[in-house]
Amino acid sequence: MLKTLSGFKRLNADIPEELFKEFAKRCIEEGVSKKDSLVQLLEKEFFKNSKK
Repeated sequence: MLKTLSGFKRLNADIPEELFKEFAKRCIEEGVSKKDSLVQLLEKEFFKNSKK
């Protein structure tokens, strides 16, 4: 089992296969890892109002 770094939380979710395939395809097209893509998406969604 992988250990999570201090200050981080592990994300675990059941995602529909088609949605995951589309997500993976976009990550490949953009040349970014799935982890980095998720971090960017979450930061954009949750911190969009605080950066103004």
